[in-house]
Amino acid sequence: MKVSKKKEANLISFKVVLTSNNQIVTEFSMLPEKDIDKVFKVHHENETVRTILKAGRKKLATLHDYFQSELNIK
Repeated sequence: MKVSKKKEANLISFKVVLTSNNQIVTEFSMLPEKDIDKVFKVHHENETVRTILKAGRKKLATLHDYFQSELNIK
């Protein structure tokens, strides 16, 4: 069996979802830092991914927390 290499990697995800029960839910996920070296084998790629994750965590976690607090009030 031939193993194919993925051409994409989802580093950070942020979604605002309307459920079938008309509830709004936010989802925030990211590649765990401990997995970076397993997924990316080239050093400069690892550092780029770490930078992206650090900046993404800082910005999106704040947005996620904001939406969660606003949605839980209502």
